[in-house]
Amino acid sequence: MSKTTPANVKLTLYGKPIELKFSAPTEKVTPVAMLPALHRINNTFVETAVAAFVTDQETISCQAGCGACCRQVVPLAEFEAYQIAGVVEQLPEPRRSTVKQRFADACEKLDAIQWLSRLEQMLAEGTNHEAVEQHALTYFQQGVPCPFLEAESCSIHPVRPLACREYLVTSPAEHCQNPTPEHVRHIELKFQVSKIVRKLWRTSHIKDLDSVPMIYALQWVKKHPNQFPKKRGEAWLREFFDYMANP
Repeated sequence: MSKTTPANVKLTLYGKPIELKFSAPTEKVTPVAMLPALHRINNTFVETAVAAFVTDQETISCQAGCGACCRQVVPLAEFEAYQIAGVVEQLPEPRRSTVKQRFADACEKLDAIQWLSRLEQMLAEGTNHEAVEQHALTYFQQGVPCPFLEAESCSIHPVRPLACREYLVTSPAEHCQNPTPEHVRHIELKFQVSKIVRKLWRTSHIKDLDSVPMIYALQWVKKHPNQFPKKRGEAWLREFFDYMANP
């Protein structure tokens, strides 16, 4: 475990002053070690957005036992792929082998329709955003559950990806079975930690894709060793907040 030091950051978000309190590594680390701090930051950003944009007549539909969204493609920042692989490796047997097999079976199903290769081709050709979003729906239509989904709930909820933390809806939960703009009302987040770090921290491994689809994380890590530089936690955080202020 890396040594950490407390960090406080004050800023204004959605017109409201907030104070972030978290811990940052004092040693030189890759961005993977920054995820506990990023999770805390992300949670605060989301809570602030909910307070700002969800009216008294609305409620957040997302809850344990409703796993419809856990069948959508989850975009990981490159360094999150290493974290997800680490989470899997730390699982006790036989669960570790079970989860690995779920990843493998899902990738085989998606490869049968060439889902990833088609996505990469679309991005390389500069296909418009609407067409890319429609292609993402073909992932959902395959009915591939997240390998960590247990009894329709996230079994790694405390360390779930950044993008998962940012996906909240106020429309009825049953509408998530057909996640189109006409049926699902999302909470629109101006400040999305997942998108900031995907743009800010990446290596030459990432080309046309700006993220790693989580279902391919284990394959990705095997093919692409971690090439991120090591910096002190303070330096990573300074980069993050500087970019947030001047994207």
